[in-house]
Amino acid sequence: MNQPLSLRKNFVWAFVGNAVSAFCMWLLLVVLTKLASVETVGIFAIAQAVGLPISMLLSLKLQVAQVTDARDEFDFGHYYALRIITSIMTVVIIAVVGFSIYELTTALIITALGIGYSIIAFRETFLAVLQKYERIDLMAGSRIFQGLFSFLLFVSFLWFTGNLVFAITGLIIARIIVLIFYDMPASRKLLRKNGYSKLIVPHWHFREIWTLIKTTAPLGLVAWLTTLFTSIPRLVLDKFGGREEVGYFAALSSLLAVGGMMMVALGQSTIPRLAKYYAENLRAYKLLLTKLTTVALVIGVTGVIVSILFGKQILTLLFTLEYARHSGVFVQLMLAGAIFFLFSCMNNGLTAARKFVVQIPIYALSAAVCGVSAFLLVPRYGMAGAAWSLLICYCTGFTGCLIFVFLTAQKSAPVRNGFSEN
Repeated sequence: MNQPLSLRKNFVWAFVGNAVSAFCMWLLLVVLTKLASVETVGIFAIAQAVGLPISMLLSLKLQVAQVTDARDEFDFGHYYALRIITSIMTVVIIAVVGFSIYELTTALIITALGIGYSIIAFRETFLAVLQKYERIDLMAGSRIFQGLFSFLLFVSFLWFTGNLVFAITGLIIARIIVLIFYDMPASRKLLRKNGYSKLIVPHWHFREIWTLIKTTAPLGLVAWLTTLFTSIPRLVLDKFGGREEVGYFAALSSLLAVGGMMMVALGQSTIPRLAKYYAENLRAYKLLLTKLTTVALVIGVTGVIVSILFGKQILTLLFTLEYARHSGVFVQLMLAGAIFFLFSCMNNGLTAARKFVVQIPIYALSAAVCGVSAFLLVPRYGMAGAAWSLLICYCTGFTGCLIFVFLTAQKSAPVRNGFSEN
């Protein structure tokens, strides 16, 4: 169980795991469009737009830091302890924001999603162990079980109660089940087999925890800025177009998950290898990153072509005729997605090189561009304006990451002191 798999096998497992998980979550949204009104879909999307940025900011992207910590500068117990702190803070802050701004029903939905996000973040502490030791097959099993249980319980609760809060409670229950009965036992066994001799419990060493916070804060900030890319257009649409437009836009955007799950699989399976190559073999780092970018380009172009040729048919089949009337926006979203896939590849290159700080100005500028373009375009063009704001945002991010990856790859001797920057 402790032997890492080959890169190809890890990619296949990562793709399968993310494909099933993403498909289940996407199918969950499809069922929601069938069983609930467009306005309810819009409320669900608004809840995501409010809760996800807070969750990502407080997550500190500990999973990425944990996976790329090749020299074990921090114990597993330090990541564990910090995750407990951030998970509790996530729920509290999301609840406060929800009840401070929105009406009771929407606030309850926001809070329920916040609990679900905190559990996802907590699970990542254990999934990172599987990813770090390149056992993506075990990680894929977790994602598959979680996706299936989440879909089944969400749909069952929604079907019998007709209440979105109860449906989200089903998601929470599913995630807890997988955490307790799969994630924790698998990661603990793998830690033991790889020579981890300490107690597999939180280590409340506050000096180390504070150092870890300072180390990972740039990652959390970048993750927060990333979620603003999708949250800003939805919130601006809610202001100028109403929740029905948000519902349509969210449903159309969900189809980006088809390519997104491939990109996530690429990232999960290759970041550990990229990190090793950057530390030991710069030529191999460049070659692997070039291959990944080529794959991302093919995926993105394919999505655009399919949306042009079959967009209306796909939207009619998956949702309803009302959604298919916005096929033009669907094409724009696929074009934005193609750029995002390239952006994601370049960002993975920076992450593997542990260039965390340099990502902040790139993502801050991209989020600012997204906000400005959304406020300029959405009032006049509606959903099309929201889609174009995403496209402009992703082009900005891709360009910034490409420049820094190029500068990083030009180094004759990579930085070898772990968390050093610039």
